[in-house]
This record gives sequence, structure tokens and C-alpha cells, in this order.
Amino acid sequence: MNLQELIEARAEKLAEMKALNEANPTMDETVQAKYDALHAEFQTLNRDVEIAKTENKLSNEIDDVIPPVENVLTANAEYRNGFDNYVAGQNLGEAVAAMTEGVDTDGGYTVPESYQNTVVRLLNDLSATRSISTVLSTNSTRNIPTEGTAPTFTWIDEGGTYGETASTFGNKTLGAYKLGGIIKVSDELLQDTMINFESYMAGQIALGIDKAEAPAFATGDGNKKPTGYLTTAPVGANSTTAATDAVTADELIDIFYDLKAEYRKTATWRMTDATEKAIRKLKDSNGNYIYDAGMNNSGKSSLLGRPIVIDNSMPELGAGNKFAVIGDFKSFQIADRGGMTLQRLNEKYADVGMVGFRVTKRVDAKVIIAEAFNAGQNAAS
Repeated sequence: MNLQELIEARAEKLAEMKALNEANPTMDETVQAKYDALHAEFQTLNRDVEIAKTENKLSNEIDDVIPPVENVLTANAEYRNGFDNYVAGQNLGEAVAAMTEGVDTDGGYTVPESYQNTVVRLLNDLSATRSISTVLSTNSTRNIPTEGTAPTFTWIDEGGTYGETASTFGNKTLGAYKLGGIIKVSDELLQDTMINFESYMAGQIALGIDKAEAPAFATGDGNKKPTGYLTTAPVGANSTTAATDAVTADELIDIFYDLKAEYRKTATWRMTDATEKAIRKLKDSNGNYIYDAGMNNSGKSSLLGRPIVIDNSMPELGAGNKFAVIGDFKSFQIADRGGMTLQRLNEKYADVGMVGFRVTKRVDAKVIIAEAFNAGQNAAS
């Protein structure tokens, strides 16, 4: 339960205790035992409320250990020139002096905004999940209101009274998981003036980030990494197949319609290449393929009118596996936190004629509205 649910449960338990006490000024052994049990449950809920409050406070303090980057992200020409020289290994003393405002706690330097924009553009082109999800950049943890009960409107007579309604909201917090790696570049490449080194490095950084992000965005467990869309995707009432390693056309229709109608019109299918291949082979009673391969000018595949975006980080058809997801990925939110940093490692690989560049960024992602997704799952046995 989240904090609000815990507080409401505690209030309900207290009300039960009060009612029991008022109804029984003198308690016999049975009533006393019931009261003691309620009191024990109240104490447990009270403890859980305090723990949840502390967790919320600590999560909101995460920004205290993440350096602010607003001034650096709008870096001036001097900072950008200093960064370019730092990466290229030219006039290092002057370059470092020009970037003193961009030093982070790990000793790296914040990547200028224009450079980061190049990386992000390449990353969004590379990442199938980013391309269909909601992506935001922020320097703070953000409590995001999620699904609740919608207000109820009614028809009112002229001069009539408006009914009072309330919407309830939960909340989910996007954090800042640390992601990083080292790119090794040869001395020869650094010295080759014919190479567009900014473009090369931006491409390498984007490739490294995408390779780490892709499986986390799909199946991440939230432990030092994002929580994947497949991890939290519910399996609808009619979305489990009869077979342990196959799916029928009828079952695909059930999976599709187990997703609420309001999300189906903007939904996207996710599955592996192997799963799509198996579905392509499904035939009707006349031996005709039922799959809409989307062999049109766009070359895009679709299933039941909705596009398929391949994710080979997902499980394939197999016992107990969630092999397909249909959902509105605008409800999968990715947050790029703070600024990207880069540190030049001159000595670490000098004996093999290379220079290392240590890159660090922070990111989190999770499903914001669970009901916007539905997973198809094979039978366990």
C-alpha cells in the first residue's frame, strides 16, 4: 500500500476500535481479545505509515546528492570550446580551467547541452522504447499523479444543486539510477583530423546507453535500474494461452480485447522477432495467413490494426512467459535526470595506445498507468 492507503487503513482500524470500545464499556474476555487484535493491527499500520513517510522524505532528498546542472547545460562558447579541447586532448590545462563550473562529484565534466542533444537525438532514434514512450528531462524527483476514480457529473436543473465528487490519485516517483561505462578510443583516431570526433563519440555513447537501457526498460526489476513495462504489465482474464509455447489467432484477439478500449486505439504491440515470426505463420481453416504483415509503402507490421515494435529483450514463447504486450506506451515514462558527464582517462589505457572516456548519466523509467497495458502469457504447464 502507498502512504495514502496506509493512512486510510489506519483510520478505519481506529474507528473499529472506537466503535467496539463504545459498544462495550465493560469487556468480557472475548471482546477484549478482539479489541487487542484490532489494537495490534493499528500499531502495525501506524509503524508502516511512519516508514512510508520516511521513505518519501528520503526519496525527495535525492537531489541533494545530484549536482545541479542548469547553468552548465546552457554552457557558453568558452565552456563548449574547453570541453572540445578536453575531449581532443588539446590545451588540457586551459580546457579544464574553462570547465570548473561543470565538475561533478565523480570528477567528470558535464557534457554541454548541444552535445547532449546530439546524443539524445541519436539515442531516441536507436531506442525503440524511447521512440514510443513519454520521455522527459528533469533535475528533481517527481511525484506523478496516476489513475484514480473519475469524478461523476450529472444533469442539473436550472438553479439546482451541484453534486460533490472527488477524484483520488496515487503517486509514483521517478528516481535517478546511475548508468555509465568507458569508451576506449585509439590515439590515431583522436589525432585524425578527417574524423568528425563529436559525431563519432556521440554515436558511441548512444550505442552504449541503448544497450544497457533496452533490457531494463522491458524487464528491469527496479533494483538499481528502471522498472520495465513487462515487469508490471498485468495479464488479463483471457490472456493466458492453452499451450506452453504457442499462441492461436483467437488467443491473440482475447489478449487485444483484454486491454481497455480507451487504450486500444493508441496501443502498440511489443514482442520478439521469434514471436512475431511464429504469429506470421498462423493460418485460417483455408490455409491463408491471417497476419497483417503490413506490406505497404511504409513497410510497418501491424496486428489487429495496431503497430508492432520489436523488443528482443522480452522473453519468447515459452512456459509461463509473458511473450507479448499490448499497451499505450505514453503511459510508460522515461526520465533523464540531471546532466550527462564525461571524464577523460589519459593513463589507464596508455600502454595500449588508447584513451578512455568514462561516461555517466542518470535515468529512471516505469509504467505510470498499469491498466494501459496487457500482457499475453503462455500456460505454465
